[in-house]
Amino acid sequence: MIGIGALITVIFLAIGAAVIRDIGRRDHEQAASAAENVIAAISAEIMRNFELYDLSLQGVVEGLRVPEIASVPAPLRQQILFDRAATAKYLGSIFVLDNKGDLVLDSRTPTPEKSNHADREYFNVAQDSANGMMHLSAPWSTTEGDHLIAISRRLSADDGSFRGVVVGTMRLSYFYGLLANVKLQAGDRLVLTRTDGTIVMSSPFIYDDIGRSFKSSPIFLRMSQEFSGAFDQRSTVDGVERLFVYQHVGTAPLLISYGQSLKSIYAGWWDQALQLGGIVALVSALNIALIAFLARALKRGANAEHRLAVAATTDGLTGLCNRRRFDEIFENTWRIAQRSHRDVSVLMIDADFFKSYNDKFGHQAGDTALVTISNCVREGAQRAGDVAARYGGEEFIVLLTDADQEQALEVGEKIRNLVLEQRAAHEGDDVTPTVSIGIASIIAYDGMTTGELVKAADLALYLAKNNGRNRIELSSGLRLVEKAAADSSVRTAA
Repeated sequence: MIGIGALITVIFLAIGAAVIRDIGRRDHEQAASAAENVIAAISAEIMRNFELYDLSLQGVVEGLRVPEIASVPAPLRQQILFDRAATAKYLGSIFVLDNKGDLVLDSRTPTPEKSNHADREYFNVAQDSANGMMHLSAPWSTTEGDHLIAISRRLSADDGSFRGVVVGTMRLSYFYGLLANVKLQAGDRLVLTRTDGTIVMSSPFIYDDIGRSFKSSPIFLRMSQEFSGAFDQRSTVDGVERLFVYQHVGTAPLLISYGQSLKSIYAGWWDQALQLGGIVALVSALNIALIAFLARALKRGANAEHRLAVAATTDGLTGLCNRRRFDEIFENTWRIAQRSHRDVSVLMIDADFFKSYNDKFGHQAGDTALVTISNCVREGAQRAGDVAARYGGEEFIVLLTDADQEQALEVGEKIRNLVLEQRAAHEGDDVTPTVSIGIASIIAYDGMTTGELVKAADLALYLAKNNGRNRIELSSGLRLVEKAAADSSVRTAA
């Protein structure tokens, strides 16, 4: 009996060790997922602003190609060449250098002071490369103590020869604000670098880090091999072992990494491991039958809790979000979109002639058709942040964030075509029904509600049904609401 009890104790201890290991792996995965969300949000924010600023640079490049621009009076030339993007608080001036590096135009003044920038990186890169791509310089400090980074584009003559460079400056305080908004644990590090290993900004902020290169660091060498990824490694600088999650910033020559201290990640795990180990040691001394009973009870409870959790948020037939979960996500997403005035789109999707289909082929065939359509909806809405749900009966709904009407239409067409592909691949009379789709898109403004957007998409769906089904209709009413809200915002600012 003692031998059997000892054997069961050993097995129980092994189970306890496996549970502890799984908890640690879970904490590690959750930390990696949280870090991915943080750097993805920062990356998207940086890329949006870079694209806006680069459009201003391209506008200057295009404007300077007009022969008459040189004869235009200086004040008017300023208005033609330089838009309002350069007036944002984190942006510096946009200026133009000739092929010798001399300053010829400056967005801050029609009569710029004479200066030469031929020794600057952005000038040398533009002079040596004719690809016309946007270039991001290494950071530098001004005599006033400000830290800047430059975005530049080459100016080329009609024959391709070097004509000069258009340069826009951005204050590093912009990146400092982005990184400082992230709450870090002890030992954590957020670092933004160029793809050549030059540090642009870090958090916690270290002044000497700006402009320093760590391209020879084993950590950076691993990051430079892939667009994004995650790995554990000990820092050669401070000796802290971290989980590093990294991602390149869109098409910009930047890389952002989030290094989380493994000590802080596993802090809670150690407490759980000690508690669980104590419980295992205590329970191991009890009756074998009691141990078996408790183990079975715990397992049944865990399984029941998991089933309840899944049932509370998931549609049982299709595996998509249920309506309650979708409404919760939509409300949270809407509040965030209102604060930043982002695009939000809703697709209402309905199976065509589904009642007739059900009556003809039976509910089992109807359920199979709904599962097929739900798989098409899931496959069609696969961007990060897209949410698909079964809204009720044969109706589905898709939420797209940071997606305007054109992007929403692309997703809708993809879903509709996927359904048509399923129909083409299916033989027999009970072919999957087609779908009609209504789309409503708007920039979220204060005073609007999610219900208004859903209603607009529903009305567009109704129009698609009336216009023949198996088609997509766009809501036009919300465009007027959006314009009115934008005009109101302009009047308030004025």
